Amino acid sequence: MDQDRDALVPVGVPGLDDVLRGGLPPRGLYFVGGAPGTGKTTLGLQFLLEGQRRGERTLFVTMLENRSDLERIAASHGFDLDGIAIEEISAVNLAPGLGDRQTVIDTSDAELSEAGHKLETLLSKSGAERVVIDSLFEMRLLAQDPLSYRRELLLLRDTVARLGATALALDYSDETLGDRQLEGIVNGTIFLELENPAYGATMRQVHVGKMRGQVFTEGNHSLTIRTGGLSVFPRVIPRDAEDILSDEEILCGIDGIDEMLGGGLLLGTTCLIAGHSGTGKSTLCTAYTNAAAQDDRVAAMFLFEERPAIFRRRSEDLGFQLEQQQADGKLILRHFGPAEMSPGEFIQTVVDTVEEKGAEIVVIDSLSGFLGAHPNGADLIAQLHTLLTYLSRRNVLTFLTVTQHGLLKGNNHSDLDISYFADVALLLRNDEAGDDLRRTVTCLKKRQGDHEKRVRELIIGDRSVDVVPSRKASRPYLAVV
Repeated sequence: MDQDRDALVPVGVPGLDDVLRGGLPPRGLYFVGGAPGTGKTTLGLQFLLEGQRRGERTLFVTMLENRSDLERIAASHGFDLDGIAIEEISAVNLAPGLGDRQTVIDTSDAELSEAGHKLETLLSKSGAERVVIDSLFEMRLLAQDPLSYRRELLLLRDTVARLGATALALDYSDETLGDRQLEGIVNGTIFLELENPAYGATMRQVHVGKMRGQVFTEGNHSLTIRTGGLSVFPRVIPRDAEDILSDEEILCGIDGIDEMLGGGLLLGTTCLIAGHSGTGKSTLCTAYTNAAAQDDRVAAMFLFEERPAIFRRRSEDLGFQLEQQQADGKLILRHFGPAEMSPGEFIQTVVDTVEEKGAEIVVIDSLSGFLGAHPNGADLIAQLHTLLTYLSRRNVLTFLTVTQHGLLKGNNHSDLDISYFADVALLLRNDEAGDDLRRTVTCLKKRQGDHEKRVRELIIGDRSVDVVPSRKASRPYLAVV
């Protein structure tokens, strides 16, 4: 298939081409490194399947897996390998009946130069435009010294360029085994990494080490492997987002809150709502999303501690029509298991909701559950700061809820020090008033505009939510869990 010789070559992994700003420069040899289980072979298959989809000739040269193992990997993701040429270079004699496109080299008898020659012959005969070599580790084992290994790598790179192909060379990334030679010779490097936390799913990342002649997004990006292959979630870069400014305000719909805040909350700001469990943090957020939906705006709520079914039922009991708002497309309700999703994937979900669904109000309920389920708290706070900066530039009003320790007023401690993120900070508390338990709300700060500094009382009743000056409260609270 004839294409622009200088056009970038898409890898075919969702998100990775965004990191690469379009794909790989053509006619180059690229190193994909990582420990076992990081997804190198799967990435290679996706690269070839993307080429097949574009009508290009493709070749998979395996020095590690036999054909049946490769087909098993493909089947686990629902990949169809028909049309992809598969050639084996193996250290053992292969069983018959695996196809007539196989080339077998017994590496116990072969010299490195012979192995390199056979590999060059395979590439030349195939006429492939996309090639995956899995892996070069076996060639490293054949090398008698670093110089001979480097010579074969240079020959391989020159062969790929001469044939006009774009090739991925898969291998372990371990400096003690000589990978640095390969990294210096190839046109670009992509590294896959994984981390097994004490609890929860394996967390994976990808970063591009270098890419000659090509601008790319630096840093680590979250990566997942699920049925269907790899997906990459590029880290958010706020400066890349269009900066939108407006003076529009969002009212809560509860007169007492709007009075306390001196009006509504500006789009493009962040409101932090902190308090003990059961003080009404989620209820206040729901009031804002409800008012926004009634104003024909789109709101999104991301829940980490409460199942949507329970959340909807509880909100309906308070008079909020969430089910109808969801049906009308004015409310997007998502639930996440914090230990099963990487921070990068969650952040990308928020970004997609804003960009694709037009959400103007975003609620993250709660940060305590999400951040507490992941290690490396400092890194997560940095990612959160980046997300909030992005949402501010996109003129989104963001609500964050944080749960404080304990149940009553006496202990206001929280493990999360994120108050400096917020433009507005509300503190909710459980106060004892004689025989009654009363909820109170206080505005601690509001960067834009005046706010009331007195404590008010939050009354959550049967199909009603109200905020009144505490001295006027005349009825006890109804327990809402």
